[in-house]
Amino acid sequence: MAGINLLDRTRKIENLLHNNVSTKVAFTDICRVITATLYSDALVISKKGKILGVCEAGNVKRIEELLKYEVGSFVDEALNERFLSILSTQENAGLLALGFSWKTAQGYDRRMGDRPGGDTAFYRAMITPIFIGGERLGTLFIYRENDAYDIDDIILSEYAATVVGLEMMRAISEESKESDLMEKTVNDVISATSRSEMDSVRAILSKLDENGEGVVNLTRLSDESGISRTSLVNAVKKMAGAGVFETRSRGVLGTEIKVINTLIYEAAGDEKDR
Repeated sequence: MAGINLLDRTRKIENLLHNNVSTKVAFTDICRVITATLYSDALVISKKGKILGVCEAGNVKRIEELLKYEVGSFVDEALNERFLSILSTQENAGLLALGFSWKTAQGYDRRMGDRPGGDTAFYRAMITPIFIGGERLGTLFIYRENDAYDIDDIILSEYAATVVGLEMMRAISEESKESDLMEKTVNDVISATSRSEMDSVRAILSKLDENGEGVVNLTRLSDESGISRTSLVNAVKKMAGAGVFETRSRGVLGTEIKVINTLIYEAAGDEKDR
């Protein structure tokens, strides 16, 4: 019966993958499945300590110390180092050994045995390293109150960690492909751009704010820079056509420009150096 229950729980994660064939699985979605099946708070933490996914069970008191619960935030640096030193799943791990205070651990440490202290709840935690191809990518950290994690819970946690690892690898691969495409796009458009047009691009970039956005009056810029308005217009059209700039006319105010491919900054600088 226990085996059937485990199979049902692993299928929930498997269904998550099948339902997202064309799109990447969000780490928080995986955390939701873990929370629903293990009745635990779950956090996916990157190798650098960044929160990639999180879900809270609701009936578990949140551990405030050393942890963060907003995607994009970072856990305590020392805590993350301790996570990374763990090379295999540790179930019912002692929070004291991880650096949490006695108040947070609420009197429980695996090395000292169960000491619930009457009706006081105490935490059980499980740390599962995320490895793919021998490379450490992060940590799956889950915890709940009172109920110890058993072998079925460990299997489910390690299965979930594998899914998270595969999604991490896919995200890394997609970022690499996107970066390569952006670089190729910039190289292609620069190769088709004249020197005067490159001067125009640099002049335009100098008028944008730190976020790569701004309204540029090309006629006024022509007067200021000594570059012909024709070159400025052609430069804007080429960059927009290649998807490097996003543009919109603002009438007499000028042209609203937003840099989409930020590699143009480095490329324009390199071109100037030549």
